[in-house]
Amino acid sequence: MIRNVIFDFGAVLFQWKPLQIVQTFTQSVDEQNILMREVLAHPDWLELDRGTMLIAEEIPKFAARTNISVQRMEDFFSHIQLSLEKIPETEALFFKLLDQNYPLYYLTNMCSAFFETLYEKHHFISFFDGGVVSGKELTMKPEPEIFHLLCERYGLVPHECLFIDDHYPNIETAKALGFNTVLFTPTQNCIDEIEEILTMFSEKKQLTR
Repeated sequence: MIRNVIFDFGAVLFQWKPLQIVQTFTQSVDEQNILMREVLAHPDWLELDRGTMLIAEEIPKFAARTNISVQRMEDFFSHIQLSLEKIPETEALFFKLLDQNYPLYYLTNMCSAFFETLYEKHHFISFFDGGVVSGKELTMKPEPEIFHLLCERYGLVPHECLFIDDHYPNIETAKALGFNTVLFTPTQNCIDEIEEILTMFSEKKQLTR
């Protein structure tokens, strides 16, 4: 039976569209390409997510690598955070599951500063029963350690959890550890799939009583 639901943040509960982010920041195709290649797709970005580097440390590095001024790079990081808007369909699903008394958790690859900004801006995050942010733990998906950390911290049993994530390697690790999973896509079909899985397990629970 599924007792708990675990949400990813980026591209599941919040918009994460890197190309759109750079295109809405600058009209220069050259600058767009540089920001995609040397910032969002650069290994240093993963160090932010892992928490081994801080934004204040990384911005000068990104600026030096791209020949973009520190001030403009700071503006770009502010723009990224403003771009992390809620996805209405999954927010609605979140509140529906909350009303059904599912304990809800998050497991997200995100730097601490971005998470704190989202937490202050979006009150519904406080309704989660708990969660793990990679930037605070020095480990990140798809590494098994971050899944173990979530389970140990909140007393979760993998086969009693439904894990929702948009990134296939994360889903692979979760499956290998015994989690029920849904590879998320921003479609009504995916929302329906999540609800059907939970309904199916709920009905199995009723039958075994």
